[in-house]
Amino acid sequence: MIESMELLLKHWGEQCRHAGEAGGMGSPMATIIEWGGCAPRGTPGSRILLGGGAGPDAIAQEIGAALSEIARQDGRGERLQQLAVMRYGLDPSPTWAAQMHELGYVSKAKQTYYDLVHRLHVRLYEVLAERKDARKWLTVGRGALPQSLLKVASKLRQVG
Repeated sequence: MIESMELLLKHWGEQCRHAGEAGGMGSPMATIIEWGGCAPRGTPGSRILLGGGAGPDAIAQEIGAALSEIARQDGRGERLQQLAVMRYGLDPSPTWAAQMHELGYVSKAKQTYYDLVHRLHVRLYEVLAERKDARKWLTVGRGALPQSLLKVASKLRQVG
């Protein structure tokens, strides 16, 4: 197991359990339905937006995007994403044997389970590294090199 990936996945699971997988504020129609009209205004005191449906933090969102990318790669990737959801996203987490059964593995060896977890960590590490490298092209820099793909695209759009 890769300890840093284990910590990131635990954080992702905790964020998904507490803040949900998607963020966003309530819709105006939901407010009208909840209050039977417009919500009262001018209520004194501060408002805490986090924990009220604002969604997971940026790290958890990046881990979720990387897991989705792993799942889109192949059938094994789908199983690894399911493993991540069961191992880190559920509270309490099912036993390793129950997770293996749910994933469709017939092996009853605990080492096989830990090999799967290690494979998840390695694939996640690779995808996160690829995403980080791809993001370098999207940052604006100064100097002789092209500033970014976005900047180049916007200049092409102005010319065309």
